Amino acid sequence: MKLTKEQKDSIKNELFTKVKNPETRSKILTIAYGFAHENGEDGDLESMVSYLMDNKDKIDELFNEFGMSAPYISEVEKTTKKETK
Repeated sequence: MKLTKEQKDSIKNELFTKVKNPETRSKILTIAYGFAHENGEDGDLESMVSYLMDNKDKIDELFNEFGMSAPYISEVEKTTKKETK
């Protein structure tokens, strides 16, 4: 789907205001990248991000399908407790 630069920018900005959970945002971006990489059309990434923001119940299902197309990197680093001696 062909999107204008303004539409793409709006979707990117909306992602951070609409989806507060960083893990969910990371999954959305991973799915969108995998989908866009597989289809190769201009605007696919932003279109998938927009779709997932409105259909959060599809995230886990699509993550299983497209999640392996891109490395998954969480926005939040998980810290582990170091043992002290």
